[in-house]
Amino acid sequence: MNKIKISNFQLFALTANFTLGTTVIATASGIAELAEQDAWICALITPVIGLPFIWMYYYLGKLYPGKTFVDMFSLVFGKWLGWIISASFVLFICFFSAAAVISYIGNFVQTEYMSETPLYALNFLFAIVLVIGLLYGLEAIARSAEVFFYIVTVMIVLAILMTIPNIHPENLLPVFEKGAVPVLKGSIRLSSFLTWPFIILIMIYPINTDHTVKTRNSLFLGYLWASAFNFISTIMAILVLGSTITARSQYPTYLMAKGISIGIIDRIEAAVSFSWILTESVRMILYFYAGVIGLSQLFGLKDHKKIVLPLGLVMLVYSGVVYPDAAYQAKWDSTTWIALIGTFGIILPIAMLIISIIKKRRKALH
Repeated sequence: MNKIKISNFQLFALTANFTLGTTVIATASGIAELAEQDAWICALITPVIGLPFIWMYYYLGKLYPGKTFVDMFSLVFGKWLGWIISASFVLFICFFSAAAVISYIGNFVQTEYMSETPLYALNFLFAIVLVIGLLYGLEAIARSAEVFFYIVTVMIVLAILMTIPNIHPENLLPVFEKGAVPVLKGSIRLSSFLTWPFIILIMIYPINTDHTVKTRNSLFLGYLWASAFNFISTIMAILVLGSTITARSQYPTYLMAKGISIGIIDRIEAAVSFSWILTESVRMILYFYAGVIGLSQLFGLKDHKKIVLPLGLVMLVYSGVVYPDAAYQAKWDSTTWIALIGTFGIILPIAMLIISIIKKRRKALH
């Protein structure tokens, strides 16, 4: 288990797709609700604020080469406390992350395209993708991410270029109308989707990659690529729709794309939604992959594929109840989700880094 090695470009593609998932089509709404027309500033400064976190995740991998995040818990916190934290981590990424992403995609497709189709029927299709992806293995997932990277890049660039005639620069004014506090709140919310979930990739790096400078660059460049597209999609949503409509729309980027009509080119929103589903699928699969690998390590299973199908069925069932309604989802994403991902993406990595450095210095002294 975990002997597969992926290339640096595949790591870049996985990082880019994973980071872009969710943010490109949905998060502009949440940050516009907090920062209004200054939402684009949130999308601009959040990647800068996030770079130290990405470095911290990278450095943890450098300290523990050949180990997953779950392995690191036991090495840092000890056998029993490490096992409890690992179990909490696996529970979080399976039931509060992977299942939530299935629900996100299913709700989007149901809302925008197939309103009369039962949600579980749609979720079932994505659960099949989830299970098949893991049964084929990380190498197949990484190769798919490579292909998705090119498709998503072309689709989003075309959509942005076609949206330019609809922009209204006055929608960005006045800048900092309500001060820096709303911008800070918006950045925290955006970080909870853009930056802190990056910690999941420690289940792949460094154990499935070569530990080189190029590997480090793949992580950082993938993060910056996704951040750039998130910034562009956010500022375009404000320029085209205005902050009020952006805040009230559940999928502002999709709504913005619906307004594109240039000659015979129409219905470009289908390309935008397709691109988002591709990136969100990578995010969903990587969450699930991390959960399956982590659970296998917790219980000492030699073949993680044996639990893929039963755990996939559990994800399918839970995906239909993780968000009872849109109001609950909005409340969860703005409060509980930030606390949970902050625990695993900020508090634990910082604690692990401090303890690891102390242990390393003590060992050097002896």
